Amino acid sequence: MGSLLPGYEHDIFVSYRHHDNKYDGWVTEFVERLQQELNATLKDRLTIYFDKNPESGLSDNHVVDQSIGNKIKSLIFIPVISQTYCDTSSFAWKQEFKVFKDFADNDRFKRTIRLSNGNFTSRILPVKIHDIDVTDLRLLETELAGTLRSIDFIYRDAGVNRPLRPVDDDIQAGTAQARILYRNQINKLAYAIKEIVQGIKDIDRHLPQAVNPSTLSSPEPSKGAFSSSHPSASKVKVLDQSGPSVYLAWTSSDLKEEREEMAITLKKAGFNVLPSTDCPADDESFKEKVREDMARCSCSLHMLGGEFGRRFEFESEVSFPQFQFLEARKMIESGETDFNCFIWMLPEASAGIKPDQRNFINFIRNNITQNMMFSNSMGPMQLVDDMRVVMKKEEEELFDSKDTEIFFIYNQQDEAEAKIITDHLSTEYPVEIMNILPDGEDKYREISTQQIPKSKLAVVYFKYAADWALPFTKQVWKTVGGASSPTPLFLVGEDDPSSNRARNFKAPKVVSSIVPKEEVPAEVKKVYITVKDMS
Repeated sequence: MGSLLPGYEHDIFVSYRHHDNKYDGWVTEFVERLQQELNATLKDRLTIYFDKNPESGLSDNHVVDQSIGNKIKSLIFIPVISQTYCDTSSFAWKQEFKVFKDFADNDRFKRTIRLSNGNFTSRILPVKIHDIDVTDLRLLETELAGTLRSIDFIYRDAGVNRPLRPVDDDIQAGTAQARILYRNQINKLAYAIKEIVQGIKDIDRHLPQAVNPSTLSSPEPSKGAFSSSHPSASKVKVLDQSGPSVYLAWTSSDLKEEREEMAITLKKAGFNVLPSTDCPADDESFKEKVREDMARCSCSLHMLGGEFGRRFEFESEVSFPQFQFLEARKMIESGETDFNCFIWMLPEASAGIKPDQRNFINFIRNNITQNMMFSNSMGPMQLVDDMRVVMKKEEEELFDSKDTEIFFIYNQQDEAEAKIITDHLSTEYPVEIMNILPDGEDKYREISTQQIPKSKLAVVYFKYAADWALPFTKQVWKTVGGASSPTPLFLVGEDDPSSNRARNFKAPKVVSSIVPKEEVPAEVKKVYITVKDMS
């Protein structure tokens, strides 16, 4: 079986030095586990190529098999970064890593692709099985033209630098150093691959990157996404990002896994997270990246543990985490933007704090100013909820003036019925209409996320499209802020077919109702009047 897309031999190519697999079969087991995880994560069946038989002519000191040139033509390239992988004279480096890099730079997708959430990522997805020398790290970053973003499978203990194995999950259970689990890293890798595959498929379908506002009020719903009872009033704008951007500061090495967990929690809460790469090795590159990404964000989050963190080469009294906090403080003091700074002291870090770190924490506590919040929340979800409460104030100010009275969303399957309802409503209220077509549903969801906060009431209607309406409403509700949404959502369906009666969604800021066809306009009016009276 070949690749998902024509012109490619495989979906994933795994590159490694053969001695990293020779003795314990680490790579072989890794590929097997990854294939199992991908099968459970994606509906598509992905193919993985790696050189199972080093005796077949593809070992480091043998003549290159001619077939390797075609096998390199894959969608995703996973180099297994070991202590010896960055050897510029090796086969893996010259004939695999370098060849794929050149291939990807020149094929139709390019090496860097845009994901559905607006972020960018590389089709080269490194897996690290050893902590590597700084010279090797700089070589990789030079080749990748950016900081290294890897998923680590490294067993870390005092004086130990070896690959993490599945059996270590059981051996380390309950021990103090059980911070990184093999099964979690495999899951993270599968999820990263899923994002890349979806991004490639989006590009392959030639989805538009922007919506022309002039098409949003097309008189024929089947030809455009929007229609409106007041065409000149359509004010929908598609933004590059669907939520506020947070600068998630790089941490000391002991908190790397906790930072990754926090990044996932923030993304699920609707935040865009920067930076999305591993911490640069070079001091000046680090400073430049911090300032560049922080300037793109509306807030920052700094996670504090017991370690002071890596220090600058020529400023040994300053750590990388400390520098990032000081830069955030400068952003607030400049007054140029309404920037917020959140500091989280992890609960488990209360004991065993190093002296320099304790001084840093005391400095932060003694210099809390406006737009700063120091938190001792018990977990990531509680902290993110606190952040959303603070950020909600800005959202309410941003959307204080509502552009639309009623934002009415329906699926094309229900177009005829929806038109009758919206015609009735538009005789009394301005109504913006979104007719969701089968293709490009993600783009419609993004547009909905932008328009809902600008409306007094968002209505999701369904008759025959119940299987679409309920998950669509749940996802949009989360994206616009959940219980903190500035706009209530009304999920309304007809009671015919009878299966619709089981379709309801109970959540804060959501009203859900199933009524007879003729009562739908009256139900919408009733909910709208209630919302208007409360505002």
